[in-house]
Amino acid sequence: MYSVRSATKENAQELTLLIHDSHVKWFGNKRIKYDVKESFKAYQTHRLIALRDDSIVAFAEFRNYPAIGPLPSDNWLDWLLHRYCITVSVSWLNTLFFTFCIYREDEPESLLALIREVFYRENRLLYLIAVRMPYLAKHTHYIEHFDDLAKYCQIFYPREFSIESNANTQSVFIVKRYGLLPAITYRKALAEDNDDIVEMHSRELPEMRAALGDFYIAEELMRTDEDAKNSVIIVTEIQNENHESMTAGFMWLNANVDIRYYVRNYEMEMFGNLLSFNPAKPSGFEEITVMWTERTPEAQLFTAAAMHELCESTVLGGIQSNGSSMSATSLGKIKISSIDGNILDVPKKASIDKFYAHEYLYLKFSYIFEKFGTLHYYINKHDKVVNLFYNVDPKNRKKDGLQLSSNVFELRFICVSNDFPLPRLFNCLNAMYSAFPDRDYCIMAIPKTATALRSHVEALKYFMPVAQRPTDVTNLQDIFITHRSTIFGEISLFPLQSEDIELIMDMFRDVSKPAHERPFSSASVSFVYNSKINALADIENEILVIKQIMADVLSNENSEYNFFTIRCGNSTKPVHENTAVGYVVLRKYLNRHELLHHFHLPNNDPHLENERAEIISLRLHPLYHNCCDLILRNLAAKTNYYDFYFIYARNRFLFSNDLKSMMMQIEPSPRKKSFFKRRQTKTVGPTFEGLPELDYFNDQLVVFRHKLSPTQWFGKNTRLVVLGFTPVARAFLRQLVFQWNTKDHSNSESFTCLPRLQVTVIAAPGLVEAEYDCMFQCSHCESRKHCYMHCQNHSCYVRDTIKRMDLRLRIHFVAGHIDYINRERKYVKINQTCDVHYDTLLLMNYKFFSLTIQGLHLSVVPCNFIEINSRLDKFLLFYKLRVLNEDRKRQYKIIVYGTNLSTYEGIEFLMSHGVAPERIVLVQPKVKIGTEEEQKLNCPYVDQNLQYLLDEMLEDLGIVIHRDLTLTHWETNDMKDYIIEAIFTSFKFNKTVTFDCDLFISFKDGYMDFATLHSLKKSKITVKDGMVVVNKNFQTNDPNIYAAGRFIKMIDNINHQYQYTNAMETAKKLMHILHISPSDLNFEYKYSQCTFFTALLPLDYYITKLTMPRRYMASFVNIPCQKCTMTTYNEDSTFCRIGLNHKMIVDEIVIVTKHPIVLDFLEHFCGKHETLLNNLKARYVAGSIKCFLQFLQEPWTELLTHVNFEEYQAENHKILMPMLQNMSRGPSNQLREFNQHILEQNLLDFIRKHRQDFCNEFALPEDYCAEDTSGGNCKHVGPSPDYKF
Repeated sequence: MYSVRSATKENAQELTLLIHDSHVKWFGNKRIKYDVKESFKAYQTHRLIALRDDSIVAFAEFRNYPAIGPLPSDNWLDWLLHRYCITVSVSWLNTLFFTFCIYREDEPESLLALIREVFYRENRLLYLIAVRMPYLAKHTHYIEHFDDLAKYCQIFYPREFSIESNANTQSVFIVKRYGLLPAITYRKALAEDNDDIVEMHSRELPEMRAALGDFYIAEELMRTDEDAKNSVIIVTEIQNENHESMTAGFMWLNANVDIRYYVRNYEMEMFGNLLSFNPAKPSGFEEITVMWTERTPEAQLFTAAAMHELCESTVLGGIQSNGSSMSATSLGKIKISSIDGNILDVPKKASIDKFYAHEYLYLKFSYIFEKFGTLHYYINKHDKVVNLFYNVDPKNRKKDGLQLSSNVFELRFICVSNDFPLPRLFNCLNAMYSAFPDRDYCIMAIPKTATALRSHVEALKYFMPVAQRPTDVTNLQDIFITHRSTIFGEISLFPLQSEDIELIMDMFRDVSKPAHERPFSSASVSFVYNSKINALADIENEILVIKQIMADVLSNENSEYNFFTIRCGNSTKPVHENTAVGYVVLRKYLNRHELLHHFHLPNNDPHLENERAEIISLRLHPLYHNCCDLILRNLAAKTNYYDFYFIYARNRFLFSNDLKSMMMQIEPSPRKKSFFKRRQTKTVGPTFEGLPELDYFNDQLVVFRHKLSPTQWFGKNTRLVVLGFTPVARAFLRQLVFQWNTKDHSNSESFTCLPRLQVTVIAAPGLVEAEYDCMFQCSHCESRKHCYMHCQNHSCYVRDTIKRMDLRLRIHFVAGHIDYINRERKYVKINQTCDVHYDTLLLMNYKFFSLTIQGLHLSVVPCNFIEINSRLDKFLLFYKLRVLNEDRKRQYKIIVYGTNLSTYEGIEFLMSHGVAPERIVLVQPKVKIGTEEEQKLNCPYVDQNLQYLLDEMLEDLGIVIHRDLTLTHWETNDMKDYIIEAIFTSFKFNKTVTFDCDLFISFKDGYMDFATLHSLKKSKITVKDGMVVVNKNFQTNDPNIYAAGRFIKMIDNINHQYQYTNAMETAKKLMHILHISPSDLNFEYKYSQCTFFTALLPLDYYITKLTMPRRYMASFVNIPCQKCTMTTYNEDSTFCRIGLNHKMIVDEIVIVTKHPIVLDFLEHFCGKHETLLNNLKARYVAGSIKCFLQFLQEPWTELLTHVNFEEYQAENHKILMPMLQNMSRGPSNQLREFNQHILEQNLLDFIRKHRQDFCNEFALPEDYCAEDTSGGNCKHVGPSPDYKF
């Protein structure tokens, strides 16, 4: 009858009409509701609207404390119990208050719909209370109406009430949950229930009926074997409007849970190994040897100390170096001759002797650094013994005492009918414990191949996943677990007391020890603990800070910090009768304006300036993570903070927040602006030792927020599997995580938006860990911002997936090598043992550089051969280069093979990290002229004109450059994995050129390696010319497999450029094609956003290049004269080049400078018409532009960089379209003037609307007043006189 949903700001206009309607009833303070937009700024737990035929007929607001001004928000329970004789058991957590409600007088039932919706949303809510104030004489328009509410309430009057002498008093109306919602009853199933249950179950899981027949429920109930008593089926019945009981659902429970199986295959220690044990009773003991894994701490991965430890712990076969980079054994194997005292190699054995001279180098390269690519380097696996203690029955020792002590039962299936309110499934979970009152844990096992069921998804909100152990058992199910206290317990907050200090420290006790010292750790740890590396520095620092804050809070009544313990039990009882399960520390947050530099946040909530809090540390037992909303709501009532932030810098000390996964992550801005003005950060309160002061502009911040809005989940239940962690993959994952985000913040302003994703990313071992590593310190570079090891070549949209977010929090990453894809059964086989099932598979594991010799991919990669396709490759290059500089200081040669801008960036890295120019040989391969279509492509990774200058610079430095040479083969040792000599063929002279090689670095373009090509061919995915063949929808020959990135080739008749395109735009297209994002009416296959590339160059230069993709390939003629190129060069060595196409649209921007500045804001200007850029060409011809970079940083450019500028352009386009369509007849001057006036007015309106978003003070006509009619002087009210426009 009524549709009830949350109210948003988009409903403000309709709500205004409802409030001003004369045929409505209401209760609450109506006066403040006349400005609905302002009322939305105040905190409310829920704002609900009821609709009939898409028209709003009722609106209500609810909060966890009453709207009584003088009453503090955390004292309402004392007030209620003191003033009223309340006969119901109200508490902080089971009660909400009406603050305002209005509904049409002819729709009284809409009030009931609103109340029921609140009870559905709040499973622990038992009472709704409305407070009626004493009657005062007022206008009839403000009289409150409680007559309809009274039908559903019990009314309580204060103690001073007297019907004779004091009747006009305050009163409370209490709505009881169980008196209003349809009653639910539970009973054991009977055989006669078979048809109802099977019919209901087959709607969600028809496969079970097909496999077991039509009577599997009756057969289960009529079992007579010994195990039948362990199986319990409970039927859920609900009363309809006629008070008739109808079957609404069922639960299938099983008490026979194999304890040993779950302990052996899952991490069950934190759940007491699923056993109940009383040490005072007779007991038994059993040991089980299990496999245990632990991720290698970040400090032990890529740091210099970790490399030193790795070298010392790696056995080199007992071979000792004699200081000349060869082993003592190999020195005797070299065949030499002597002429005049000079040692010469025997020509026949030259290559063998060269290998022996490099053997020590080879051993380090092969047996140490190649561990970077192995799985066990990142995940430590070893045996450990689990001790199981259980009680036994001394009278009957033949029974399995372990199973008799079981403290768990299994929820095999749960299912409800389509008309059963899903949120009430929580009540079913309450009832299932009555079947096993002696057991505390309940588990659910979900097969990996199972599709997500509606009822299971709702039930799993109250369960937590259990980690799997490495095991030989195949096809393990996903296990979820919950505890009795999670369902029945109340979570409450209590201020810190001195007795709590030991409890808080206990929460750190286990995790503050090295792995080999923890109580649950085995003695036989498979990796060596390095005392020189403090892998637990973050925890130790957090303990230090927490101790200081506790001391400050307990000794200082006016402390800037709030410290609460989180407890489970009964919130109405004293603190010592509730069990501590966590704590939270917070303080006032005053630096939100600093977040606007890099994050997409609304700039319209200054009313929250004093209501924001920063969570410093929060720890909570995993079983209670689903209580996040309750905890923060209770925290708000106690502190008057309503906007909670948790911020950490990945490059600084990290602090705990176990609820960050339940908080809304703030997305970095997709495009950056030029920062004209920056306000300095304020220091809030006392700064304790170890508490970092954040640099909001430069630090790699990750930001979470919870504004106490209702939680809204976004995402589909389909299983997505992504291969690779390339820029396109990262952009697509970002789109998935932030699919709820919009420019106008419509979702984030109304809800706490959380992604619900079933996404698995398969990447090579170490690939993801290397990208997110923050522990590495380069000994050659003073700043991370200008170090090759930390710089990325991609746009800010891709870079921020590493710098300002952590995708690992929302996405499941699996490390492994792909064997093949089983297209029929839809799974990916990795590591020859693991199957990853998918509904949709996306191939994104392309390469930037992949060398082919005579058209063949490399099946075996030599250990001194490197291609820089990821940051992991950079680490390999860095440490292999360090070995060269340490072990072969006097003699080594490095071959750099390539002819693109990344090649010069690699050379810059070598020279800045200890390599003399004369030890570098640059070999430039012959670049084949592509097809006519390929020549039309705009590519930002090559710039032939600049590369001529760079070659001259390198030659001046002493680097030898060989041009037009093609690698034909190389000489290796007998093991085929170490290059001794590289042989090239000259294109011009057809001669063979040979170079000695200690390190071969290839930047040769190529997009697929041998392993990927082999796996795709094995899976029968169509590949042509080393490229994956797809259609315009990125679909391969398998409709469930898609491919995107550099290694695709479209077979459709495509008339636009799809290579060298924007990763963000590709990701958005995939979101639309896969029907994940809302349908876009303006969707097009053509690309319209620029591609961004930045790199370091020799002699401390930086290059940034942006190019626009060709939108029409067939009609484009690649003639230089069609392109207008403009350049500037100023005295501070900044070179700028801007290219205009034949339509005078900017299709290329190139900046080369020595200033280490980030030029992401240039993305706003590439693709714009030159007239929009303040008549760029005319100003350049007139000589008024001395430097394009400075010109594009002038104040007027801030208009173009505004997030809503494109919408503003679209509005102007609509205005101009009629005139453009009649251009053949020639527009009249009157029409021109009219349109010009409209456009000018639109610009002024745009500035007025968004003026607070701009750093520069743009002048508006109203800033200057005109002379009044009396001829008086006009007072200046505009910008200051010294302001320059």
